[in-house]
Amino acid sequence: MLHPSNIFTNKPFQLINIFLVILLVSLFPAYAQQTPNIDFGTNAGDWVDDGECDDPRFEGPGSARELVESDRMRDANDCSALFARNEISLRSTVLDKRFDFGDDSSQWANDGECDDPRFEGSAVAVILLEEDLGRDASDCRALFSAGKISLSPGGGADRVSFGNNTSQWANDGECDDPRFEGKGMAQTLLDEDRGRDANDCSTLYFLDRISVKN
Repeated sequence: MLHPSNIFTNKPFQLINIFLVILLVSLFPAYAQQTPNIDFGTNAGDWVDDGECDDPRFEGPGSARELVESDRMRDANDCSALFARNEISLRSTVLDKRFDFGDDSSQWANDGECDDPRFEGSAVAVILLEEDLGRDASDCRALFSAGKISLSPGGGADRVSFGNNTSQWANDGECDDPRFEGKGMAQTLLDEDRGRDANDCSTLYFLDRISVKN
């Protein structure tokens, strides 16, 4: 009979503990990859650390009932934590002012997958049809906001050509394309990276953290 004091040193329990550790380690990197590079701002608001997101850029069950413009980007801890748990998402207007997601006229709209062939990623449908371009707005907007899809090279955004992902600095969370400027830009910019950091730059562009240089 196993003595209670030895229960956690017993080999089966050790194996279970090792399995749980491996599972957690494997889940956290994948989870982090789903979070886009949103500038959550500071904690200078009046309602910080209350478990609700008071930033009016977000919506969802984790958002406060009353949202005021003065709290924009001033509740970083709450909003970043809730966003990571998928309890809030960026309001559609934040993304729509930078990118035309279209409408929901596709027969595959609102099925939890993005059927718009302008996008790529784990949450994009396996079969994509040109006829669904700009016709699965709600799905694609929500999945893009959650960081589960990104714009395909050549997908288009306000006629900005983001190029490809051939830069050695691609997919590092910063835009290395010297055609852009803003908070989401890398400190060192090289002309050789022009049009070669599409995923980073398109994501940051939609989140209003960079803009095209004049």
